[in-house]
Amino acid sequence: MYSFLDRLINLGLPRTMDFTGVMNPNSFDGHGNYSIGIREHSVFPEIRFDALGKPRGMDVCITTTTNTNKEGHNLLALMGMPFREGVGGPAVIRRKKKLKAHHFDKKGGKGRR
Repeated sequence: MYSFLDRLINLGLPRTMDFTGVMNPNSFDGHGNYSIGIREHSVFPEIRFDALGKPRGMDVCITTTTNTNKEGHNLLALMGMPFREGVGGPAVIRRKKKLKAHHFDKKGGKGRR
């Protein structure tokens, strides 16, 4: 698995079109594991395009022994994962609770009369 991770970091990701580094805060799962999607298998030179007939993507989940997203980010950075500049590590994204339709007055929102 380390050889695949090495090839992914040093060959696969840099060959991706318009690559500026990886980092989506939602890609960490809260336990230090990181997931990334690759749109085309052609970033790996050892896979022949004509063998599969059409471009195929893949999802890669990097499972670590770390306990937090920050520890996972630091571990992957030390292993050479090309994180995007200025991101500064994983962030916890708080999502706003969506209000249901019944929370609004159906007569224009001006309240009851």
